[in-house]
Amino acid sequence: MNNKITFTNWKRIISCYQYSFLEFLAVNIDFFNNLLMKWRTPVFLKEIKMASVTSKDKVLHIGCGLFPTASIIIAEETKANVTGIDNNKIALKFAKKIVEKKKLSNLIRIEFGDGTTYDVKSFDVIFIAINVWPIDYVLKHLSSQIKKDARIVCRGVKWDMENIFRKKPLLDLYSIEKKTVNPKTHSFLLSLNS
Repeated sequence: MNNKITFTNWKRIISCYQYSFLEFLAVNIDFFNNLLMKWRTPVFLKEIKMASVTSKDKVLHIGCGLFPTASIIIAEETKANVTGIDNNKIALKFAKKIVEKKKLSNLIRIEFGDGTTYDVKSFDVIFIAINVWPIDYVLKHLSSQIKKDARIVCRGVKWDMENIFRKKPLLDLYSIEKKTVNPKTHSFLLSLNS
């Protein structure tokens, strides 16, 4: 594995623990709930616009976490059906409660799943959270299963993702169609190379 991918995965692992702590606070304290939604909403709105998500799309959110903010905002803004997955069973219990509390169970399904093995064939748009790792394995898995016209939005810590897309094997699999720059993260709209 090349050093850029290894470094990127370590950054994503660290992000996983940082975001899990913030989400734990948000699940348990309304002040942090409101703060997290306010902080994340502009980022997710940019991503929704970048991927042209509509109510007709079937959306997958890989790495929904304890507080499935992206799933919530996507469902509220577009009325699309969203499936949020995570490979942490404790996170799933909290995420399901949040979805029920927000009265979005008709649009959001939360289930156990891992981005390296989950069946993604039926999804139109896939959002990959910043805390998902190993990102190279997830992206390789997606490339073997997604629809040709599926849109993937992958968030990274600054330019880390762009750097690994300049190297094989991801260079051969994906092209960056668009990107958005946020204060601490960058989001990339990816398409499969033909």
